[in-house]
Amino acid sequence: MWFLIPAPAEAVERHGPRLRGALAAHAAEPGNRELRRRWEREGLGPEELECLAVGPLGEDLDALYAAWEDCGKAGPYAAVSARNRYPVLGVAHGLGPERMAALPGWFGDVVLTPEELRASLPAVEAVFDLDGAARAAAEERAVEVLRSDCPGDLFDVAVPVWRAAAAAGHGLIGAQLVP
Repeated sequence: MWFLIPAPAEAVERHGPRLRGALAAHAAEPGNRELRRRWEREGLGPEELECLAVGPLGEDLDALYAAWEDCGKAGPYAAVSARNRYPVLGVAHGLGPERMAALPGWFGDVVLTPEELRASLPAVEAVFDLDGAARAAAEERAVEVLRSDCPGDLFDVAVPVWRAAAAAGHGLIGAQLVP
């Protein structure tokens, strides 16, 4: 499942250092950096891309659940599930490396302060602004890599959550995990 949870500034301040540390360490690992560079240059097969799409935040469920508990009912959140694979694998393969590079965080794992969230909103809106043909192509690529139907809301959940969190003055904590 991929969760995007609006986070009050205090929750980001309290839990952000630990979560961001995990993200930074994951992104800095030489194998992850090289795999991402390869994906951006030449593309990857589904198994290799899945290695990229699995972020670190879902591995520390205690820290993640503690952060989300402090988010309370900060606003509408999103939860997208896929049967066989991580949902953001479908997003990444569907959108491609150039669009994915415009999204903050690491393949759906993200920790943003309210200021960072507001600053990233235009880029997030642009990434998911898909016309009919582009959307159909992205969904087809997502189905191919997820090996199942594309979750209907896969390309629709991020923007409304980002907008609602920005309007409420919140940040965001997002992660993929196996519940």
